[in-house]
Amino acid sequence: MYQTLKDRTVIITGITDASSLALIIAKECKDQGAKLICTGLGKTPFHKNLSENSINFLDRTYSDFQNTVKKELGEDVVTFPLDVTIQESIDSFADFLKEKNESVHSLLHSIAMDKTIRQGKVKPIMTVSREEFMDAMNVSSFSLLAIVQSLYNRNLLPNGASIVALSYLGAEKVVVHPYKNIGVAKAALERLVKEMAMELGKEKEIQVNAIRFSPYRASKAGSAIEGLEEAEIHCQTSSPLGNAKAKDLAEEVCYLFRPSNRITGEIRHVDGGYHIRG
Repeated sequence: MYQTLKDRTVIITGITDASSLALIIAKECKDQGAKLICTGLGKTPFHKNLSENSINFLDRTYSDFQNTVKKELGEDVVTFPLDVTIQESIDSFADFLKEKNESVHSLLHSIAMDKTIRQGKVKPIMTVSREEFMDAMNVSSFSLLAIVQSLYNRNLLPNGASIVALSYLGAEKVVVHPYKNIGVAKAALERLVKEMAMELGKEKEIQVNAIRFSPYRASKAGSAIEGLEEAEIHCQTSSPLGNAKAKDLAEEVCYLFRPSNRITGEIRHVDGGYHIRG
């Protein structure tokens, strides 16, 4: 196999379990020769006044993340705890990369959170609180800008680097299952992609793109969304090519991560063509 990402460092965020899209993308990047550095939610020195339950949750989450990475990607893959709601945590990660003299050739943003989804139910938009709205925006949208700013300010992004964020058709349309609050956050994410593509492209030829993928239930995050099973079936039968596979998404990300592309500011679709339906 021709390794299009050989000698390139790729940062992967958002791995939660062996079925997560970020993990499948990471595998494809590694097959293409990339050096991987993976971040996962975990306890950091910047977490203050946590309850015992919160500490246990963060420890368990990070342990599960590390075990998944080591088992699925190899013992040599570097892992780092990252909480994108804390700027000091983001900056600590960037400082770590700086100390290691890393150049970040590619970054996958695969981070989202919506507290309005509980026990598989999605709250109606008219009942969403200010805190719930801003939390979703902070984690699912602003985190992209915050991470890239921190890398950029330390000169860790070389000319021609590539950034890809994962999105969904629900950022643009009212889809066939409740997406609501997270859809608004994803819309902001996609708008950020375009602004960042313009600024970073003009200055350093850095590419910034987003990809909307088919409904996907295999991961923990996907399995928690109300109506996603029905949406998966609907899109499978309604799309010209049926639902896209996780492997399709991984290959598209790797294509966008290739050096010397001239693709930026795009909201691409890997969904079997479902997005063309009225």
